[in-house]
Amino acid sequence: MDDLDHKSTPWLNGGFDIEGIVVAFAVFLGALLLGWLWAPLFWLGFLAFIATLLATRWSQRTPPELASGIVAPCDGIVVSIKQVEAPPELRFHTPVVTRVRISSAPVSTNKVYTPISGSLEHVTLEEGDSSIPIAMRADDEGLSRAWMCFESHGQQVGIRLASGGFGPRIEIDMNAGDIARLGKPCGTRRLGGWCDLYIPVSSGKLIWPGQSLVGGETVIGRLRSDAHDAEDDDIEEAFEVQREAAAGVAEEDPFEPVLAEEDEEDEQYVSPDEAEVSEEDPALLFARLREAARRNEEGD
Repeated sequence: MDDLDHKSTPWLNGGFDIEGIVVAFAVFLGALLLGWLWAPLFWLGFLAFIATLLATRWSQRTPPELASGIVAPCDGIVVSIKQVEAPPELRFHTPVVTRVRISSAPVSTNKVYTPISGSLEHVTLEEGDSSIPIAMRADDEGLSRAWMCFESHGQQVGIRLASGGFGPRIEIDMNAGDIARLGKPCGTRRLGGWCDLYIPVSSGKLIWPGQSLVGGETVIGRLRSDAHDAEDDDIEEAFEVQREAAAGVAEEDPFEPVLAEEDEEDEQYVSPDEAEVSEEDPALLFARLREAARRNEEGD
């Protein structure tokens, strides 16, 4: 990681796609022509120029250091979380998975990030209808779609990207068999759209509908394996033992056992004169001599 103390502009950690710069420049020229015809039209074109730049920007992200973590594959808002049948395009081993549906605005950053560390099993691209500029709903017909299935230690996580069919909207920069690093860019999706993240049902989830996500950084949850389950059980058992011990100490008076022991010792104490032992017992003779010496000192 770069040392941010030596950077004068640490907040400048992104940029724009070359395609976006070209398109934005063309939109700006169109705004100038419209302004020449009628001045208010220039400002409409200028707004379109700003929106084009925002839609083609990318940002460098710092993924968390989680060996089994699942992060958001893109920027957006969580629309829903539900259990569904695994899409056949992803070729999952399990029939039922948890789907996290994410909606991204047209001006969201256009990079797609790997949700887990592992490998890319397979990827599928579907061309969309060029007459559909914006994806209003995730399941609309004619959208450009991309399917990506990642695998890590037998656990599978899938992504379905959906965007409008106008122009080159979705590009994948990875091939099947490539190594995937958590939170690293793996593709581009321009002008927003939808993203369905498919994770195992047993995965722990840390998000809720309506939450804003930062692609490559926001932790969705984590994969669970047999080793992790055993570790979680051991931790839970240890916490349970600690809770029971704390509850027991709270219910008991910590001074009561000590006082009880002292009282019991006082009751069991017998003076040397009252002890019934044989005269030949040297311990008794020594105790009587010590008691006599103590009484002489008190008398003086």
